[in-house]
Amino acid sequence: MSLRSLWGHFGDLETLFAVTGAELMRRQVDAYEPIDPSLPLEERIDAYCRQRAEMLEYIAPFARSSEIRVPFSRELQRNRVRYLDRARYEIRALFSDQFEGVDGTVRTHIENLLGVSTTWPTWVSLRDVLRLPVPEAVEVMKRSVSALLAEASGAGRQQAVARVAQEKAAVAPHRRAQQSRPVPAVTPREQVVVPA
Repeated sequence: MSLRSLWGHFGDLETLFAVTGAELMRRQVDAYEPIDPSLPLEERIDAYCRQRAEMLEYIAPFARSSEIRVPFSRELQRNRVRYLDRARYEIRALFSDQFEGVDGTVRTHIENLLGVSTTWPTWVSLRDVLRLPVPEAVEVMKRSVSALLAEASGAGRQQAVARVAQEKAAVAPHRRAQQSRPVPAVTPREQVVVPA
């Protein structure tokens, strides 16, 4: 496509970035194959990380070329947020069982960390900065995802134990009050003689 043809369709770079970002997102959504959430955790993590790596390798040329313009482009910044939101959506759908009982703030923090761990900024660090081959980069991603999900699951258990302790503490004063009430003295009954 010639530059003249390109600018005939798009009046400015922001419009071009918006259309390109929407098209990349559409392709990702089309290529997405849901992973069965009933699979064992390790299998889900493995499948998810391999799928993310495949998608990140697919967008790599586009992401690298836009990297220099991101600080100056609202549309490229929006695209990044959309990709992160998409990753968090997939994480919520696939790993919801690991977040059972987790406090909302902790859940949000861990979902954000998982999103960042499985999107372009981390992937480019693994691939371009550390120069890891794809299989090694996938293994690093899997370790990160596994550790964060273990933290979520542990937080859920800790919070459940804390809730039970709070419930017991709330009931304890009531029980102590019942136990500390004076017990009325029982006097022996007088022997009643029934006439024959």
